[in-house]
Amino acid sequence: MFVIRFIFIATIFITPFFAFGQEDYSTYSKGELKVLARSAERINDIESAAEYYEAYLDKKPKDLKVVEQLANHYRQMGSYAAAERNYQILVDEKPGKYLLAQYYLAEMQKAQGKCDVAMPNFEEFRKKYLGEKDDRKYRRLAKFNVEGCEKILSGEVLMNVDKVVVNKLSAEINGDHIEGAPIFIAEDLLVFNSVRGELKEKYDLEEEMPKRRFYQAKKQNGEWHNVLQWNVIPDMGEKEVSSAAFNFDQSRLYFSACELNYRGDVDCDIYRMDKNGGSWSQPIRLGEAVNSKYTETQVAVGLDENERETIYFVSDRKEGKGGLDIWYSTYYHKKDKYRTARNCGSKINSVGDEMTPFISKSNGKLYFSSDGHPGNGGLDVFESVGQRSRWEEPKNLENKINSPADELYYVLNSMASGGVFASNRNTKNGKKYCCDDLFEFKSTDSIRLMLKGKVKQLASEKSKELIGAKVKIFRKDKSGEERYFQTLTITNDQGEFTLPLEPNQDYIVRVEKEGYLNEEEELSTKNQLDNKSYQLDFNLNEITESAFQLENIYYEYGKADLTEEAFQSMDTTILKILLQNPEIIVEIGAHTDSKGSEGYNQNLSQRRAESVVKYLRRKGIDKNRLKAKGYGESQPIAPNTKPDGADNPEGRALNRRTEFKVIGEIELEEDYDD
Repeated sequence: MFVIRFIFIATIFITPFFAFGQEDYSTYSKGELKVLARSAERINDIESAAEYYEAYLDKKPKDLKVVEQLANHYRQMGSYAAAERNYQILVDEKPGKYLLAQYYLAEMQKAQGKCDVAMPNFEEFRKKYLGEKDDRKYRRLAKFNVEGCEKILSGEVLMNVDKVVVNKLSAEINGDHIEGAPIFIAEDLLVFNSVRGELKEKYDLEEEMPKRRFYQAKKQNGEWHNVLQWNVIPDMGEKEVSSAAFNFDQSRLYFSACELNYRGDVDCDIYRMDKNGGSWSQPIRLGEAVNSKYTETQVAVGLDENERETIYFVSDRKEGKGGLDIWYSTYYHKKDKYRTARNCGSKINSVGDEMTPFISKSNGKLYFSSDGHPGNGGLDVFESVGQRSRWEEPKNLENKINSPADELYYVLNSMASGGVFASNRNTKNGKKYCCDDLFEFKSTDSIRLMLKGKVKQLASEKSKELIGAKVKIFRKDKSGEERYFQTLTITNDQGEFTLPLEPNQDYIVRVEKEGYLNEEEELSTKNQLDNKSYQLDFNLNEITESAFQLENIYYEYGKADLTEEAFQSMDTTILKILLQNPEIIVEIGAHTDSKGSEGYNQNLSQRRAESVVKYLRRKGIDKNRLKAKGYGESQPIAPNTKPDGADNPEGRALNRRTEFKVIGEIELEEDYDD
């Protein structure tokens, strides 16, 4: 919906104030009313503009250009019924001229829960709009809207509605204005953005309008109370702060500050504040790697699989996939620099609008709102697993959270058992679909799945617990071919870890620690219907100058040809190690016993080492990570003969071996999937 671009990118400027509002327009001419409407539009006072256009159309009802403008304003305001009425006029009067009117007519109908009448309009629009210059965008959006309606009408979206309880927050939180941008400071401390005070119907041009600020509320006995102004972010002068987010340890605070530019458009930039001891630094505008000549707003913060702080934000820059897209930038702590922002890719960003991203510290998921993926209507909340520009196909949260109206600013509490979101959904008192209020939700899903384990060093003697090892969770897609990073944790001083899991998923659990070889195990929670605690323990090999012997690597007698048994053994040993440790460079060393001449054995061992390398390269391992070296008979690990000079078959067998050792590392490039 266009409402996204106008209202939610920076709600601060469009709280429904009437700057010019009059009650009696009978003495005004048509020209005067049109001038007043356009003057109101220039300061983004669309409600006053709509009021003037209504008065104008009382005098000249057949001016379809004004009808179109009025319909657009009602759509921006969230007055879906009024917008529908005016779009219907355009469709009835000039269907061939106002082609987009039928799309917006259907969109307004769907937003009111009238999918049965919206679907035929979407279908007819798709046929009529074929061949227009932007037909890919709007026909695709219409297709997704039809898919969403089909799911609604079939009852498919109702299957999970009983797993979440949703309640609107009290009037102490939700006032007459737009509430949004919630942040959990703690489980019982919520910060949100709002304008406090009673809503006035009229404001004079000279009168100072109320300013949006952040407020905090405390939860007591299950209710949010004690609303006070939250003064962490200082006054930004002419700019107004619209949204904010902490990094995971709350040592850094990001926020967007916005103002109207010379064209009357909202222009936002992202700022940052650092916590030094008990106080916060002054705001610093992020550099050109993040902020551009376009708008950057609605920041969220996560960690990638390398524990690097990554900010996600919304921008309307022209290189995007649609209108508003979600972008990201990685922060390099040592250099105190941000990498040039990149788009999160086409799985997240659609031809429509994506906004209000949130990264859960508990489960690592990205939550965002979109009108460009199949949904219930308006902005729906979606979730996805991944990082940067590699993401799983987003999943609609459906009727658990989403309604025919708009849902956005979805955030979870620290346990991911509930949270808060904003919505302009219709309420029981008949209020129109404006303005956004905050709603609290709580999961009633009874299945709780946890992964517990311990990480130790693999040793011939007593093993020791590994403190500070990284345990990462990746989720596999339905095909089992792709993996998407979800979250990570660090082992405690006992080498133990705990991570939450979800039902009906296939996971890869990966353990890393500097100086050790990574290890991976697969885990599935499919068909698990009851609470369960899974146990996975890991034993890591320390990387030293010593070589690791590869078992069951056999060659044809006197030749360098590998046996079938050798291929199978390599698939489960060295190949697996190389795939799980994509940064290591290894030397493949082959050894012989002392039978034959020294030169012959040296040549044979070199060819055998090269055979292993060739096989690994065929399996997709980069040649720059592999080095073949034959040692011949020069490094025996057992005697080839007995003390009396007799042959020692057991010793010779031990000496005929293949090993590998880590000899270096390569620098891994970031994995993009644009």
